[in-house]
Amino acid sequence: MALNDTFIKNSTKHSGKSAGDKYTDGGGMYLLVTAAGKYWRMNYRFNEKRKTLALGIYPTVTLAEARKRREKAREQLSKGIDPNAAKREEKRVKAELAANTFELVARAWLKKTAVTRKEITQNRITTLLEHDVFPFIGGLPCSG
Repeated sequence: MALNDTFIKNSTKHSGKSAGDKYTDGGGMYLLVTAAGKYWRMNYRFNEKRKTLALGIYPTVTLAEARKRREKAREQLSKGIDPNAAKREEKRVKAELAANTFELVARAWLKKTAVTRKEITQNRITTLLEHDVFPFIGGLPCSG
């Protein structure tokens, strides 16, 4: 039986089982209800091994969004891609981009080239960047 929002809000309570309670939605996806909260999960097989993919936490991730994530994972499986590995790679790329923003690159440049200019010029450039540039484009990824 497919889940619906009303059932999830009103009828899914933790029964006290240590492993939690599972409410299936189909396609390997289920809602795991524990004392700590409600979690969307999806069981699948990849390379003859059973694996579980975390799809999010209810209510932050709605039923509709969890279903979209399940379908994305099923598409990846049909292409021979492990959804957990793809998720880890996506996180790694996001972290790499976040660590390589325009502001961070500019500050590294300022530090590296500080010896070639006078202190007053260094302070003026730093102030200009902090007031006029970083608030607008400082957080953008800087790929090179």
